[in-house]
Amino acid sequence: MSDALTPAQLKELKDLLLARRKELQDEMEQNLANLAPAERTSSVSQDESARLKNQTREVDSVLTTLDAQELARIDRALEAMEAGDYGLCDECGCNIPFERLKIEPMTQHCVACKSAWEQKQGIRG
Repeated sequence: MSDALTPAQLKELKDLLLARRKELQDEMEQNLANLAPAERTSSVSQDESARLKNQTREVDSVLTTLDAQELARIDRALEAMEAGDYGLCDECGCNIPFERLKIEPMTQHCVACKSAWEQKQGIRG
């Protein structure tokens, strides 16, 4: 376990992770329900209805993929908590400050390593 995080801080972060995990699971469930074939309606033209349904399905599919990726990051953070290495930067091994973890509890990198990675990728912050 990281010396930088107290048991109370770890509990607060775990609660944040679990709450976000529940939100994501609910969102994914709704998105998957939206992907299911829907019955035809006669209030709008069939072509317009089909076009709108296809757009909605595409958006829900992308959102489900993004939610699944975030869920995997949350699960990885929860596993790190169980293993005792939560709060350590995957790149340099330093302690990630509690305030950063509160903002993004599933982060795996300190600010310096994340900034260096973004610079290599050409991402501006």
